Amino acid sequence: MLLLWLGTFALAASPQLHRLLHNDSQNLNHQCLITQLKQHSLLAGSPIVLAPAAPPVDAASACSADPQFLPTSDYRISPSRAPPSTLSSNTVVG
Repeated sequence: MLLLWLGTFALAASPQLHRLLHNDSQNLNHQCLITQLKQHSLLAGSPIVLAPAAPPVDAASACSADPQFLPTSDYRISPSRAPPSTLSSNTVVG
């Protein structure tokens, strides 16, 4: 990718290399990536993106003395979450 980028800018900087690529590169109506790079800077059209400032954090609220609720059992592996067993299922369509 870096070689492609460097090659494109080398073609934009050198009219002789651009002429090797296109026969009509000296034509005023000629439009290609190389002529677009010559006419416009890539960085001039890009907007500046700023991240919003982080809100101030109060040290007292960050170190809260409230205990966290921790469940006494793990409900992710409880039997009610499993697929139905073959012994307890009744035939619906017969």
